[in-house]
Amino acid sequence: MDKDATWDDLTLEEMRRMAARAGLSQLTDEHLQQLLHATQIAQKRRAALPTNNLMPADEPAHVFRLNGRDAR
Repeated sequence: MDKDATWDDLTLEEMRRMAARAGLSQLTDEHLQQLLHATQIAQKRRAALPTNNLMPADEPAHVFRLNGRDAR
């Protein structure tokens, strides 16, 4: 993808190359179209988030805890 291009400009062939680089070389055209659409929607949502004032400390922490017998 050209660095000046937007996600709306992404083509099915470009998505096919990106998928192949990620090891998804056997996706059908229908799956690639779905992936393309999902990518465009995700980027639009990401662009709409107010991130100008966010700091690294604003990142949510993911905390995992073992329960009962698993905690040794």
